[in-house]
Amino acid sequence: MPKHSLTSFLQIALTFLIILAFQLAVSSPIIAADKASANKVGISQSVAATNTDALNEDQLEHFLSRSDHLAIATSTGNHPFTVELALSDAARAKGLMHRTEMADDHGMLFDFGETAPVYMWMKNTYISLDMLFITDEGKIHHIVTGTTPLSQSIIGSGGSVRYVLEVKKGTVARTGVRPGDFIKHQLFTPDGLK
Repeated sequence: MPKHSLTSFLQIALTFLIILAFQLAVSSPIIAADKASANKVGISQSVAATNTDALNEDQLEHFLSRSDHLAIATSTGNHPFTVELALSDAARAKGLMHRTEMADDHGMLFDFGETAPVYMWMKNTYISLDMLFITDEGKIHHIVTGTTPLSQSIIGSGGSVRYVLEVKKGTVARTGVRPGDFIKHQLFTPDGLK
């Protein structure tokens, strides 16, 4: 291979690696933010990463001060999650499509803006999910566990809801969440998001 061709090839390869590194950094800023917030609220990084322990009331108040934080309140305690909010039509349509991984304590909270039956699917979604269908007060109305990646089958809310929380498969079993439990988040407070 001539020297100038090798130089051009190396420049193209380096450019590709820089673009790839940038895309990876942009697509996962929440993981770094969650570890930093875990330290601020007094829980260890290992708790935030594995979501095995629930937050006490003091920790919960600080944790919920951010709009990208919520807690699933079950009989075993308040389980912390960092979430992306899907508030617009475009964000709801994209959802968690094209992602190949998600941390155990992360998810996406969809706000449909009104209470009505909601229908979801797994088109272009590579991660198996648990879906929690939530009323406008934050009460869990219906749960679907272990969705099938890439399926275009319709997943219904089983009634009128306003929100859907998508979390990684196994979250329902790990937290013990069930219909009638509550989600704690700024959207479910009288003041809403600040």
